[in-house]
Amino acid sequence: MKLSVYNWLCVLMLVMLTLSGCLKDRSNKDIIPINVLSISDTTAVDAVLQFDTLTVRPDIKEALPSDKDGLVYEWSIHQNDSEDAYPVYILDSTRYLHQAIRVKPGIYRLIYKVTVKASGVSYFKFFNLKVINRFSEGWLVMEDVAGKTDMSIILNTDTSFHHIFTELNKDYVLNAPVQVATTNFYGAKSVWMFGADNAIELEYTEMTKLTDYTSWFWETPPVFHPQKFRQIDDGTNIMINDGLLNVRVAGGFPGDVKYMNTLPFPGGKGDNYYFSSYVGVGPQPYTGEKTPYSAIFFDTKSKGFVYLSGASLIPSLVAFSAPEPGSYFDMRNIGMDLLAMDQGNAPFLNNAIFKDNSNYYLYQIDGNRSDPTVGKKLITGDAPELAAFTKMTSSKKLQQIYFLVNGNIYLYDIPSGKARAIKAIAAGEQVTYFQCTGDDVMVGTWNGTEGKLYRYRISPLGDFQNVKVFTGFGKIVSMTYKAA
Repeated sequence: MKLSVYNWLCVLMLVMLTLSGCLKDRSNKDIIPINVLSISDTTAVDAVLQFDTLTVRPDIKEALPSDKDGLVYEWSIHQNDSEDAYPVYILDSTRYLHQAIRVKPGIYRLIYKVTVKASGVSYFKFFNLKVINRFSEGWLVMEDVAGKTDMSIILNTDTSFHHIFTELNKDYVLNAPVQVATTNFYGAKSVWMFGADNAIELEYTEMTKLTDYTSWFWETPPVFHPQKFRQIDDGTNIMINDGLLNVRVAGGFPGDVKYMNTLPFPGGKGDNYYFSSYVGVGPQPYTGEKTPYSAIFFDTKSKGFVYLSGASLIPSLVAFSAPEPGSYFDMRNIGMDLLAMDQGNAPFLNNAIFKDNSNYYLYQIDGNRSDPTVGKKLITGDAPELAAFTKMTSSKKLQQIYFLVNGNIYLYDIPSGKARAIKAIAAGEQVTYFQCTGDDVMVGTWNGTEGKLYRYRISPLGDFQNVKVFTGFGKIVSMTYKAA
């Protein structure tokens, strides 16, 4: 029987299919095996103090072994907050994390990313991390670092943390530091930093920038050259800017609170005055104290004092009255150059040092007396070695003043008028900061490359008992205590 062409074709196809089934399948010969990773960890913590070092050592299991360069690592962190813009900070590129956490306090997500080089596939491990504020209380130290401002903090445990301003405010630069200060307005706390031509407000807890000076005034001054900032009572700030006075009063009324325009000098002189940066403080207004002298200022042009009246919510500069019989001097007409002024051993007592030719005088001014003149003494009469002093600070407990003269610290006893050297500054170090805080005298020095802070504990008689030295600063310019 003859087969048709169609049948022959069918037979041929069956034979070909049978033969193809007997061939070895080599289709997977060029497939690259994938190294699958599994990441686990038992070493991570849930919370860390700001600027503390965080160590995490995850365990990585590989489906296929790889050499030491076969994996690429990345540690990053971002704030886990719906109101945050989610900036991601790269921490490290090592297998294990061992890094200081230099971000503001908050709730964060820590991300561990491991990439297999051969395949380009990445694997992730996520950690929840709470960063806790570690700077709630301590001494803020403002420093000049190559003409720019930075800040450190010394905690009550005597632990120092440096560069906290630049670490927490990476996008902001403050030139030529002048002063750091804190305020507490009816429970609202802030940190203020002043430079030669700028100033900013920091959030009290996070220490990050909130505002700058351009938003603090009803009318921004055409020249901004801050010399002195101070909170003089619960609701009042004063700022001496380029020799002129601006005042900010808060409390008791709604709406924005800003600095008023420059206060005019009494007697119709307008802005024809230039205040020294030294400010004496009197009692708060509305407390039933003896005087209206909320603050006392020295005008370098007229060489006399005026005061800020606290008698109303609209403050004004007022001239002192003529001296009473028995007054030590005329507050309106000192007639000498003011070299320094500092609070003495009573809340409203101010020790002011004046120079007249080669003579140096101590004038004592009490802001809580109707006649504020309480003492006058020729310093260089009995203590000529104090001539040409460069810095002074008053004891807050005794009738004594500490003077810095030619690299030595002298203790001056006010009642006796005698002085004696009690400490020599280390060779090669220049004193840049000098302030008595009550129990201690803080001395900041600069040797050309490093700033140091010496904290001298004061004995019951005013001498220095012992010293604690802190290192690693820039040039120390200003300090203030930040309360919790």
